[in-house]
Amino acid sequence: MKKNILLKALPFVGMLVGSLMGCSGPKYDVTLVIYNWEDYIYEGTDEDGNIIEDDPGVCALFEEYYEKKTGLKVHVDYECFSTNEIMYQQIELGSIKPDLICPSDYMIQKMANEGKLEKFSYNETDKTYGESLNNWDEFGSPYIKDRFANQKLNDGNSFLSYAVPYFWGTMGFTYDMDFFDAEEVTTWEVLWSTDNKYHHEFTLKDSMRDSYVPAIYHVYKDEIAALDESADDYNEQLATIFNRCDNVTLGLVEEALKALKGNNVYGFEVDDGKDEIVKGTYHANLAWSGDSVYSMDEAEKVGTTLGYALPKEGSNIWFDGWCMPKGANKELAEEFVNFISSPTIAAKCMESVGYTSPVAGEEIWELVNDWYAAEDNEDDALVDVCDLSYFFGDTIDGEAKIRILKEERGRQFDAQYPSLEQINKCAIMKDFGSQTPAVNTMWANVKSK
Repeated sequence: MKKNILLKALPFVGMLVGSLMGCSGPKYDVTLVIYNWEDYIYEGTDEDGNIIEDDPGVCALFEEYYEKKTGLKVHVDYECFSTNEIMYQQIELGSIKPDLICPSDYMIQKMANEGKLEKFSYNETDKTYGESLNNWDEFGSPYIKDRFANQKLNDGNSFLSYAVPYFWGTMGFTYDMDFFDAEEVTTWEVLWSTDNKYHHEFTLKDSMRDSYVPAIYHVYKDEIAALDESADDYNEQLATIFNRCDNVTLGLVEEALKALKGNNVYGFEVDDGKDEIVKGTYHANLAWSGDSVYSMDEAEKVGTTLGYALPKEGSNIWFDGWCMPKGANKELAEEFVNFISSPTIAAKCMESVGYTSPVAGEEIWELVNDWYAAEDNEDDALVDVCDLSYFFGDTIDGEAKIRILKEERGRQFDAQYPSLEQINKCAIMKDFGSQTPAVNTMWANVKSK
């Protein structure tokens, strides 16, 4: 996940309290244990944490739905983690035994390759799940389906055999549009510029995986620029470079990242950046698209205009997906994933969380239009017509074209729905495998004083 990483409580403490309360609580026929990121689902509360009457959270809605469908009472035990690595560790220690988890793409690959995940009922030939996940089959974005179905794991199966996408996005710069021109931040090379204007004006992520992204594009900028973008295997070639982690590459990346410290990079952060950029502490930060949308929304409240730039060289396209650890209640887990993959529920989560759902359909299309579409009577000269048919396909009636005010381009809408040309230049992050210790050492060297 690419967002808030603060824990409200340790997951195993939450489980203990829940089990103790259950001794005198209502009787349930079955329990579904979900282990997800903090603030990553609609919980039936407003932005201040107040309960919204007559609009229950997703877990409560699922409990109602499941009882009506089966006559059985289900209890959703919903726990949270802060990083992929902590989630992995807690499962390894046996501190929690979830039926569903929601890791990021590289962790999905790691766990699947290690034999730690159950497979979904996925048909690799026709790329469908069948009745158990008919909502995803019907309403999943055709682009997301194809993009992640083509990512193969060690056993020859695709990502989608082990994970159903939940949220997705890209990585770029959130930036102050009064301080930077868009052209300045549509390249990773601005981080290494010697222009004094950029001194201490950027932050990177305090995350080895994410700060690796601009560095790898910088180190191999000439090789990437020489790729033929019209080639059928362009993205495959780009992904190969993007995921390099041999010792020579690690040395180059370490040198490149160290060169930024004390120069154009103000510091490393994980979650503070989305608020600090609103305050003007610095004027650009490396950001996940969903966090950038949050920053842009918050900045508007104080009269500041922020934008989102996806560098022209390319970037990372990521997704977090629902997975079933070994020993999960597969039937119940798939029932929940199918439920949350309906456009109605997906829209609730997308509106609450702010990240982009991989689910399409009429409800999502209506939500996007409510947020971003220009008024019908707006002068045509002031708007751009954006074609989102690549994402929505035939999940909606009519054309997936939306009119966006030109003055709003490069902001929330484009962060959530980049053009097909842009995301085709983005690569999926893979697990570093046996090189992980060497990468961790490199990152420790970068962070050391």
